[in-house]
Amino acid sequence: MTQGSVNQLGEIIPQTLNAYAPNVFPEFHQTLQTHFPGAVPMSKYMRKTFQSLSTYGFCDENTMGMIAICRDEIAEPLFIEVIRYWGKTFNCCSLAGFVMMGKTGLAAATDHTPIVDGLRRFTFYAMPHVAISRHGDIGKVYRDGVQKVSHACGALETVVKELASGHLKLEMDMQDIEQTIIRQKILSTLTYGDKPDLIEITKLASRIISNDVENLLNTLDSSVFNYAVMTGIQIHGPLDTHWIYPQDFYVVGADISEGKEHIKVFQ
Repeated sequence: MTQGSVNQLGEIIPQTLNAYAPNVFPEFHQTLQTHFPGAVPMSKYMRKTFQSLSTYGFCDENTMGMIAICRDEIAEPLFIEVIRYWGKTFNCCSLAGFVMMGKTGLAAATDHTPIVDGLRRFTFYAMPHVAISRHGDIGKVYRDGVQKVSHACGALETVVKELASGHLKLEMDMQDIEQTIIRQKILSTLTYGDKPDLIEITKLASRIISNDVENLLNTLDSSVFNYAVMTGIQIHGPLDTHWIYPQDFYVVGADISEGKEHIKVFQ
């Protein structure tokens, strides 16, 4: 059975296939568990983060969502989930999910957060993404209306190919600023001669994004802002399944012991 016929079958009678079940598309699940052990369905991830944060006083009435994911349309389901749980959500998206908003963007976002009992609360989801086909191929995805294999994340795959070829575009391209920044951030963390594959560079991007989010939000006054950060990797599977490989999950606030607490629900 071809990928195209699987897509068609999924659209006609999707209830007959549960792609989240390990026995459906076993090659996908083997690749997922080999390279992203502990990855959970996106719906479970969102439910767990919401439930965990409710014990810290976060709810949709007093909290605004913020999200930094890739501009790719296949990443949109995570944006929709954040809106579903947290209501109004500030768009911090860029290529590959890198955090490009800076202090000005953060000031705009935080100025929109509700003030309840003297506190402003927000949740910040930030992560790159990668696709895995039903055959376990990393980076391959089949999009509706496109009669050929596509790729995710294309921005990160471009850097992988440049490193593999040894031809890097090091100049600032004002017509391609986001990709230039992505390339520079990745190169600044590598040792000369490193040639990471797409899995390695996606995990590296996730660490860079986590650090960038932490450094950006550290500028906020925790006596005014209570916030939670969720980072990891968004994974697209067959039949429009979506998974999250969790990384950081912590909450910051003046009323929290030592000002910051890591939540270990996914460990």
